Amino acid sequence: MVKPKTSCWSWHRLGNFRAGGLVFMLLVALCPGRIIRAADLLLSSSPSSNAVTAALEYQETDYSVVNWGVSLTMQAAPFTNEPAATGKIFRGVMNIGGNASNAIPFVWQRDAGKLLLDFDHRRNFTSNSVSVFSTRDAKSSYQTFTGVHLPLHTAAGQCQVLADVEIYSYGSQPNCTLSVRSFWQGRVTLSGRDWQVGLIPNGVNAGDSFENGQLLLRPWEKRNQSFNAYDGSSTAVPFSRKLFVAGQAYQLAPVTRPQNGGFRLALQFTEQSVPLGELKITGKFIQRLVLPGGPYLVILDQPAAVVKIPAGSYSGHPGVQLEQNGITAFNKSSPFPAGRPFSVNDRTPAILNVGGPLTNSISASRHGQDLRMAYQLVGAGGEAYQLANQDRSRPPEFAVFKGDKKIASGKFEFG
Repeated sequence: MVKPKTSCWSWHRLGNFRAGGLVFMLLVALCPGRIIRAADLLLSSSPSSNAVTAALEYQETDYSVVNWGVSLTMQAAPFTNEPAATGKIFRGVMNIGGNASNAIPFVWQRDAGKLLLDFDHRRNFTSNSVSVFSTRDAKSSYQTFTGVHLPLHTAAGQCQVLADVEIYSYGSQPNCTLSVRSFWQGRVTLSGRDWQVGLIPNGVNAGDSFENGQLLLRPWEKRNQSFNAYDGSSTAVPFSRKLFVAGQAYQLAPVTRPQNGGFRLALQFTEQSVPLGELKITGKFIQRLVLPGGPYLVILDQPAAVVKIPAGSYSGHPGVQLEQNGITAFNKSSPFPAGRPFSVNDRTPAILNVGGPLTNSISASRHGQDLRMAYQLVGAGGEAYQLANQDRSRPPEFAVFKGDKKIASGKFEFG
């Protein structure tokens, strides 16, 4: 596996080069929060002997686990009892998900660096009914208000979400994003191994089922590592009722029970008996492989060269995490778009070309008298990868030779 020390995302050309009649050789030189601990939760056995239920608890972190885009409905007229302020002011309603009960009236006093939220939904901004948050970025067009507990109504009952509210405006219409810092998590034992399991709701469907969100599943010993639902690592995957992990197929079901106006949340794993087939994996250094678009969502940690998975057709784009000598890389596909379909049966092994070793690759195309180049790090099947930790200050370099004569050189730009 190649061990680059810089980003391997898509790098655009630095400049144009005369390409007419030129025979050339390219040489690529790669320059070279505190996390809250998960509680040990008790497991309760279900009535069925082949099922186990993981109790989930609300968990807060000091890092973002997912970002939600929030639409804003603006209004010009001040709210009732809205505090007076000078400078630029935006007001309206934050629409979190499709549930009208989660529409939160707000006033953004940009020049004062304050965000006022009416969690009572009464559109009356008296001092005892409004929450006020401040930022250090006063008068900036992009402001972040940290540690906001948002009360939300869901189909299961009322809950809260911890988020940093990012609101910004470079014109007449502001935009808003929530960097969510909470989720539900617990511990479950599958095939003799302890796992951290969690549910991360989707902001678009914050008032709907948890099945519209993300499923967190990783070895229990990694529970204190930060993650993000869309960081490329496949630590969290789109929720699926059918899951294959640790060599066993399961039927998954979120279970909610009312409690003091809110709810208790659990996740039930019920073992399934399914026909299996062999899959040959050509690549190396695979830490996690996720296969969507099949009869079951398959999660394989440190898979062998030949593994058995549920028989059927798989059409999703595999999620791949590679690790070697402390270097981590992810393939550049999340969430999973359609990939190259393959079928697994109990007769003929299927072959999947993903993984390492990784190869430095440059694509060159001619545009008139210009030669345009792009750099990528590619795997065994031609899939593109990016480094988990990238240093944009040290991008890949290139040199162009005509025979033994160096005629051009430069660095790729991130893009």
